[in-house]
Amino acid sequence: MFSVHLRTGVLAGIVLALAAVQLASAQTRTLRIVCYNIECDTTVNNKQATFTNVVTTPGPPLPGLFAPPTNSTSLTSGGVLEGIGEENVGNDPAQVIDIVTLEETTSNPTTVAPIDNALNTFYNSPGMYTNSTYQATESGNDPSTGNGPNAVVYNTKTVQLLASTPVDPPGGTGNLGSSSGEYREVMRYEFAPAGVAPAATNEFYIYVSHYKASSGTTDDAYRLGEAKIIRNDETTLPATARVLYVGDYNVDDNSSEPGYQTILSNTAPNGIQQGQGIDPLNLTASTTVNWSSSTTQTNILFMLTEEAYDLRYRDDLQIMTTNVYYGVPGGLQYVPGTYHGFGNNGGMKWGGNVSTNSDTALNSDLVTNGPVFITATQLYIDLTGGSDHLPLVADYTIPIPAPGISSLSLMGTNLTFNVANSITGGVFTVLMSTNISLPLTNWTAVATNIVGNTGSLSITATNAVNPASPGQFYLLQEK
Repeated sequence: MFSVHLRTGVLAGIVLALAAVQLASAQTRTLRIVCYNIECDTTVNNKQATFTNVVTTPGPPLPGLFAPPTNSTSLTSGGVLEGIGEENVGNDPAQVIDIVTLEETTSNPTTVAPIDNALNTFYNSPGMYTNSTYQATESGNDPSTGNGPNAVVYNTKTVQLLASTPVDPPGGTGNLGSSSGEYREVMRYEFAPAGVAPAATNEFYIYVSHYKASSGTTDDAYRLGEAKIIRNDETTLPATARVLYVGDYNVDDNSSEPGYQTILSNTAPNGIQQGQGIDPLNLTASTTVNWSSSTTQTNILFMLTEEAYDLRYRDDLQIMTTNVYYGVPGGLQYVPGTYHGFGNNGGMKWGGNVSTNSDTALNSDLVTNGPVFITATQLYIDLTGGSDHLPLVADYTIPIPAPGISSLSLMGTNLTFNVANSITGGVFTVLMSTNISLPLTNWTAVATNIVGNTGSLSITATNAVNPASPGQFYLLQEK
């Protein structure tokens, strides 16, 4: 709660000095982070008879990703990415995507920029979404045949991108491939909340990978090579860094795979005990979980993300450092129970198709959160067109400074507060102290949204002041 004392006899229109301000407690912002292999770097055949647009060459986003497959130019109708923003996840309310990491893109202009444009068009908010301009590379410099580079798209109203750092094998990009095991350039993105100064307590890092595909000891060794590069690179970050290791891990077989276990180890390959990863669906780092065998176990089926039309593998993961998973105060924290494959609640049979009647994952969890409501029925169709993977979704909280009053002005009986460090969608109510005789009904509750990503706004309370007897006022934030 903020205490603002007004001096007696102040003239209308003068910006008032604050006699005293009692700062509110710190607040948090919830972030919805998505990992998604969007399969834009291969030739894609028609997956459903109802699709009217079939991608026959690598490059553009697939039908269903951000518009219906039956009308892929209808950006205001939305697709999978907008549907993710409609989902209530347990006790976490629906919210639009804040960060989506991408695998199997081709180039920024061809694959990534159209995603920005589609999201900005759907939400009627130019500039709301943008992407990292760093163009990652890949083995052989051929972003096709399943070899496309990693990328990221983010919501500028909620997060700011501080750095896009390639994590290359020793010797540089010339050693991408079999010599290192890292086939697609790993990207490390550094973020902080939008509208506030970056600090150690609010910055976090996301490693985006697309490990070598296929099974067998040779490919296992390649994936191990990439995991070692990532874990050793993480030790160059601050010891308490908040880190997400996300991407297409291609762990088709089971949890004993060396690369996967390297990410979960409490010690990096270079011997430094830092950056241990936690898999929310395998907290004990068990080596006996089989993800690629026919099963009826709901807890295993829930983990699977590939393929949307033939669900058989757990390829996509969001692994997080221990401080993120266990909610250590002072930085990014995982929201328990929010980690899931979008469109998979464990209820489908092994090898099932999300667009059949057997999938009920979205039937009761969607709410209108945009200009139109995308139905569960439509989203199941979109998922089978948007890629061969299901997007992997989890929510996190990040601390941001409490709102502070930067200035105060009086115009007649209307009192205007200028507030810094606001949050998107914050609802503010201006109240008065008991020593003012005006009734509460003369005060205005103002619903506000951040303009751009500055975190600053103005709130005006009408009929708020008795000029003959100004007194003490309070500004309350309601989340």
